[in-house]
Amino acid sequence: MAWSTSRRKSQLPPDWDTVIRPAILKRDRHRCQHIRYDTGQKCGAYANQVDHVNQQRNHDHSPSNLQSLCEYHHRVKSSAEGGRAAQKRRRTATKRRHPGLLP
Repeated sequence: MAWSTSRRKSQLPPDWDTVIRPAILKRDRHRCQHIRYDTGQKCGAYANQVDHVNQQRNHDHSPSNLQSLCEYHHRVKSSAEGGRAAQKRRRTATKRRHPGLLP
């Protein structure tokens, strides 16, 4: 889904694009803050995405809950979070028998 058509964009503060996002990218010097599993070091690639560190505090737009990520690591993190959310919904969904199954 493109960010321009995302419902989540409407949940961000009005100054996200003009104040908050640029400030986080500047703070992190446009460098990806993802910690690599193989080296234990920050990725350091060019970052153009700003991400909520703690997804549970998604409406917390304070600098301590925001980080710059490269496009690759933002995509990987968002995909993993989406997968976990879908898995949680499947686990808690009401199980219905298929109507074609015999009792």
